[in-house]
Amino acid sequence: MKKIYLLLILFFSAITYSQVILSLDDDRVYIDSIAKITKNAHSDSVKCIYSFRLSKLYLMIQDVKKSKEYLQQANRLKTKFPFLNDLAIYYNSYSFLEKGDAEGFEKTLLDANNKLKKYNNTEGYRLRAIILQNYGIMQQRRNNEKGYMKILVNEAIPIAKKSGDYELISGLYKAVAIIFMNNNEREKASEYLHDAQYYIEVATKKSPTLIESKIETYIINAENLVELKQFYDAKKVLDKAFSKLENHPESNLNDSYFYSEGIYYAKQNKHERASESFEKGIKSAEKHLNQIALNRLKFAEYEVLFKLKKYDRAKDNLEYLLEKTPFVVDQKNYYNELSKVYNATRNYDKAYFYANKYNVINDSLNDTKFKSEIVELEAKYKKAENEKKITMLQSQNENAALMLNNNRLNSILFAVLSVLLFLIVLFLWILNKNEKKLSVQKEINHEQELTALENQQKLSVTNALIEGEEVERKRIARDLHDGLGSMLSGLKIHLKLAEKENALSPAEINTLLDNSIKELRNISQNLMPESLLKLSLEHALRDVCMANSNAKTTIEFQYLIQKPNLPKNYEIVIYRIIQELLNNALKYAEATQILVSCSQNKDTFFITVEDNGIGFDVSDKNNSGMGLRNIKNRVEFLKGKLEIESAPNKGTSTYIELKVKNETTSNG
Repeated sequence: MKKIYLLLILFFSAITYSQVILSLDDDRVYIDSIAKITKNAHSDSVKCIYSFRLSKLYLMIQDVKKSKEYLQQANRLKTKFPFLNDLAIYYNSYSFLEKGDAEGFEKTLLDANNKLKKYNNTEGYRLRAIILQNYGIMQQRRNNEKGYMKILVNEAIPIAKKSGDYELISGLYKAVAIIFMNNNEREKASEYLHDAQYYIEVATKKSPTLIESKIETYIINAENLVELKQFYDAKKVLDKAFSKLENHPESNLNDSYFYSEGIYYAKQNKHERASESFEKGIKSAEKHLNQIALNRLKFAEYEVLFKLKKYDRAKDNLEYLLEKTPFVVDQKNYYNELSKVYNATRNYDKAYFYANKYNVINDSLNDTKFKSEIVELEAKYKKAENEKKITMLQSQNENAALMLNNNRLNSILFAVLSVLLFLIVLFLWILNKNEKKLSVQKEINHEQELTALENQQKLSVTNALIEGEEVERKRIARDLHDGLGSMLSGLKIHLKLAEKENALSPAEINTLLDNSIKELRNISQNLMPESLLKLSLEHALRDVCMANSNAKTTIEFQYLIQKPNLPKNYEIVIYRIIQELLNNALKYAEATQILVSCSQNKDTFFITVEDNGIGFDVSDKNNSGMGLRNIKNRVEFLKGKLEIESAPNKGTSTYIELKVKNETTSNG
């Protein structure tokens, strides 16, 4: 397969491109298959498109006669189809190059691009990208690489992406990379070569140039990576190229492959291996008559030979290059290198001779360059003056039309802005009004939620107190039935027996009556201690502690308040809390010692009850009985805090803080 390739040539300061036809194998089989499809096509439009393509394909394999035949056939078939007529402008543009009319070729390319802009199909996009690349190459030939770069980046690549032709996109990225390589901007070149390699590797559309494009991309990328000293990555890319080339030893792609492989070794100071690669490349380039590649390889080999101190062979390479190069700039640099070789071999006469030739050419080039720059500046000045006059006339006409348009536009704009401003003000007013309503509604909802929550809390406490009272009633009923009731029943039985037997014993009757009275007092004491009503909270609590003390359990009571003045309802709640805590300790704790402590700091009343009993797991919800719930409800009723510390076999400590009001405060 063959492909026209813009090969990068670096001869010191001289940088140029040359068209080289790259080949991997014979393309005639592929081209003949396209010719067969064209011959059998029933549609004139399909036959026309394939004929245009065949005109290019036969040109690639240098069969000019068949190329012209298919171009003529395509031009006969295109007349009925507007798209094909516009397409033909590009395919026929190469006739200008045959005549040597570069300016006509450029104008035709621009005309073809403008005509194809109205078509939004993949073929139109693909051809426009190719047209723009060709136009850019013409700018590059005029030393306008900056213009070429802009065309590639801003126009050709975006349009090529619309065509979906990955091989074409890869080629355009590669062209940008070569421009950066020409200017020794290797890092930027690496970015574009990375994209070029990505697109060529994902390309699947059958093409006579696909494999060559892929190998070519690998070779250029490897060369750039070597210059960046990224040898590991360069070797991976070189291996990819070699895997494609190893079965094609006769391909002229080997010319550039061995150059990249040679500099890969040379840059790592493996000069012997580099020399072997350059020798292979030179043989391949000589076989293919590829003078451009041969010159590159000869000079690269010269640099390695010079470092290996093989000066005779190095000199032979430079003399060969002087004979073959047509460029004065390259000759100048080869003279300079010959001077270095003769200086290294201590042949100072010839070293001086070639150094002098270098200086003469260098001075001549600088003088020529200076004169060229003067002529170029003068031409640019005259062109700028003429353009300035034309621009002034155009500007006057444009200003008049612009003022008219501006006045009209200002009127429309003012009307639009006025309407827009009115709508914005109206929108903001409605939005503000709605936000106020929403804010008021939120406040009402919040207040209702707080009220509902407060009522729910009150209801919960009330229910708990009612439940506690119900439990208390049951306990009183049980005490009356089991205690006082049984005693009175016993007394009644005694009286009946005594009446029957006439053996009434006053002592027994008195004992039963005393026990009944004592039981009644205990029940009354539990309901409302007389000492709490007549004396104080301290006396009532001391009495309940003494009453519950026994041989098994000792209760210590501490009352650390100097001048108590709590309202009676607060004292009753505190009494009930401590009474319930003592009941729990005596009933469940199996404690031998219980401490009850009361203290007060301003409006906060502190209760501490500690025992050395068996304790319990506070986190276990099953341990929360009715008694503990009654305590919690009474604490909540006084807006207090309850904290219980306990663990199995480690006793229990209960700490309570209650918010209370003194008698004077409450009355005030």
